[in-house]
Amino acid sequence: MEHSGPLFTIDPDSPLPLHIQIKEQIKWLIGKDLLKPGDSLPSTNQLAEQLSINRNTIQSVYTQLKEDGLLLMQKGRGTQVAGEAQIARFKAANPHFAFVERIIGEAHQAELPIRDLLLSGFAYIQLFGQKEKHLPRYLFIECKASSCIFYLDEVRRLTSSEIRTIDISSLSDEAFMQAIHEADVIVTRSDLAEKMKKIADDAGKTVITVGSTRDVPLLLNMIRRS
Repeated sequence: MEHSGPLFTIDPDSPLPLHIQIKEQIKWLIGKDLLKPGDSLPSTNQLAEQLSINRNTIQSVYTQLKEDGLLLMQKGRGTQVAGEAQIARFKAANPHFAFVERIIGEAHQAELPIRDLLLSGFAYIQLFGQKEKHLPRYLFIECKASSCIFYLDEVRRLTSSEIRTIDISSLSDEAFMQAIHEADVIVTRSDLAEKMKKIADDAGKTVITVGSTRDVPLLLNMIRRS
């Protein structure tokens, strides 16, 4: 992607630290497809010069986003947006960009001061918006076999946790990845274990295979804690 002007802007008077401003702008551009998989970002020296800030600030942002799986940093090739699979997972786990865009548009139409609105929203979350205790969300994948159904019934009987069952063949790839990201614990058959663990590891999720006796105590312990 070619950029005719500065890619980012910063506000020295903002209550947000500079590195947060830049990091969130990169995430926004990726989330809205303005930065696409494989697109190159300015070098740390270039961006530091454009924004008149310390190069180490840019380096820190790029490193954090690399650790989050959104950027690739390769010697001789610079910094690029990660591949399609990583970005698809990011979008599935962060569906809020369009919602925020709509809210900001409505605020502009109502001639509300955007900064005051955002700061007030942050204060509201601190005062009243703290989440209640989170109950684990179980995702049962392709659980039609008798052993799988037994544990599904046990989870339903012993816990009030959120439970979802899916059939892979009935979902698009995007819907499947969104279901993975929304779950805390993924339960599936042992014959699907290798495939699901690779996907779950990339998403940072726990996988339990109910056809494996070593995983049965783990599932039962998780049920008791919920």
